[in-house]
Amino acid sequence: MNAFFANKVVLVTGASRGIGRAVALAFAREGARLVLAARSVERLAQVENEVRDLGAEVLSVPTDVTSHDAVAALVDAAVDRFGGIDVLVNNAGIGKVGGVESAAFEKDVHQTLQASLFGMIDVTRRALPILRRQGSGTIVNMSSVMGRKAFARFGSYAIVMHAVSAFSDSLRQEVSDAGIRVVAIHPALTATDLLKEAAEAEMPPPFRHMTPLSSDDVARAVVAAVRRGRRRVVLPRTANMLLLGEALSPRIGDLIATALTVRPVARALGMSRGKTYHETIVSHPGL
Repeated sequence: MNAFFANKVVLVTGASRGIGRAVALAFAREGARLVLAARSVERLAQVENEVRDLGAEVLSVPTDVTSHDAVAALVDAAVDRFGGIDVLVNNAGIGKVGGVESAAFEKDVHQTLQASLFGMIDVTRRALPILRRQGSGTIVNMSSVMGRKAFARFGSYAIVMHAVSAFSDSLRQEVSDAGIRVVAIHPALTATDLLKEAAEAEMPPPFRHMTPLSSDDVARAVVAAVRRGRRRVVLPRTANMLLLGEALSPRIGDLIATALTVRPVARALGMSRGKTYHETIVSHPGL
């Protein structure tokens, strides 16, 4: 256990599964006190027990982040129980796959905005007065590589992840003089159930043979980013090549994205090392 996080209060949204669960457990191992939020009461209770088994104090609050009242109750419960919030991890969200011309595209954008952006904004705005009174704290916003470079058939998700990136960049500058840090996490494809409803053929082309990160990979990066005061983290590191190409020229970014659809190229870049996303989900249905 690292003393850096001993008794720190960490609030994690979307904590009942996937990255949120892994982040909660990672901070619990560091000696933090956890506040867990998610819609699923049953799954949240399971994670609460896992956190408690690690010896950490924990409070779980069933929460739909799209509800202002529920968000207010969540933050109030955290402060009533632990007296403050040291780290806020905004992880709750959804993802939809489909082309821009698909009948569901506009609806997908609206739903993803509500769950993945406006919920994040609401939780953050509710927590900010507490962090300002403390004169310290870290806000972690879970974005995606898609928050810097969009792929075909993932436009609705990329729109929202770009917005999360912009929100994080703006917020970081606004609160820097208050002792509050903001970090945006940009993982590539991760082995969670975010896309399990999408057929393999419907996935963005580069994803179809890509080996996903594990939730534990992302959780370790979150803990390290908070400890080191990072502002932005991209996972895996090789994904920075794609983002650099996109920054230089959209043509270069598109060429790299197209190259990733070729398995030998993706393998050479370390992005295709084993099981694909769907193979991983099938072999680990509880992710």
